[in-house]
Amino acid sequence: MRIHDKGCQKPLRRRFCGSCVPPLVLLPLLVLPFILPACSLAAMLSPEGEAGAIALSISTAGSKTLLPAIDMAPAGYDISGSGPGGRSFSQTTALTSIVIPGLAFGQWTITVNAKNQAGTLIAQGSATIAVQTGVQSPVTIVPVPLQGNGKISLAVTWVASDVQTASIDAQLTPGSGSPIPLAFVLGTGSATCQNASIPTGYYTLSLKLLDNGLLVMGAVEVVRIVKDQTTTGSFDFTQVNKPGGAIAVSITPLMSEPLAVTMQGQAATLPVGGSMTVAASVAGSVGNVLYVWYINGESRATGSNANPSFTVGGSLPAGVYRLDVTAFTADGKRAGAASAVSRIL
Repeated sequence: MRIHDKGCQKPLRRRFCGSCVPPLVLLPLLVLPFILPACSLAAMLSPEGEAGAIALSISTAGSKTLLPAIDMAPAGYDISGSGPGGRSFSQTTALTSIVIPGLAFGQWTITVNAKNQAGTLIAQGSATIAVQTGVQSPVTIVPVPLQGNGKISLAVTWVASDVQTASIDAQLTPGSGSPIPLAFVLGTGSATCQNASIPTGYYTLSLKLLDNGLLVMGAVEVVRIVKDQTTTGSFDFTQVNKPGGAIAVSITPLMSEPLAVTMQGQAATLPVGGSMTVAASVAGSVGNVLYVWYINGESRATGSNANPSFTVGGSLPAGVYRLDVTAFTADGKRAGAASAVSRIL
């Protein structure tokens, strides 16, 4: 790597002069393939030739679970800084700890752009640090996923002869804030939704298939929206609840989510009038968790770490029921889901 003095526009070489600051040796905990020469760092040094350094640590945040196809694992970082008197620097590294030597004293703004293996920008972070002469100042920057809008693409299918007048009721509910309704275009035995204006983040997708306004089947998924990327999902409701007839429901398995959610106490069958109490739990120490319980896509109850259980049955008529539970951390940045199917006979 070469650093150019913005005043003379010549590459720096490994030599020293009377007004130069000797090279700063990197911290022992860092493994870098080079040592930055400090001679002629006029673009970064103070007028008196006194200089400080920053020890930069880059920390990742949030889950790496992906619903869109983009790789969200950071593979490299573009680091840039702007300081006093128009001084600046830029550097690229695959490491998460690095020392930037030879900086003029004063306020510096450091920006880190995280890129994946394909070189696509996936996260960004910045911080301001006061550099002091002769002092190595630590600063930690946490790049977070880019803010903006992403796209959701959904497809629902069913047997056309089983549903007389079909409609779809669907919405995305964030960890906090108002639900976002989703509009579907209906076809014969199918419906599609394309929405490219969804803010980034995690959501609970609640989707219900209606016949003449009556719920005949539904499902719940946790989805993630990433800026300028498409999250896709398909729901195959080839068997639905039909008034007066027996039903058999095929369930599309849930994707593996950031939080590992499990359920205990569920039964495969229940008698009419019977009930079961199902408890949800999340592996690991993630703090308080908000649980939301659904039956065939309809929200029925909420819970938390202190009250993670839900009682099913009682007044439910005979039929097949999908029990879903979603789990969101208190900050809404991690989420997961689990489900079970029971038949009431």
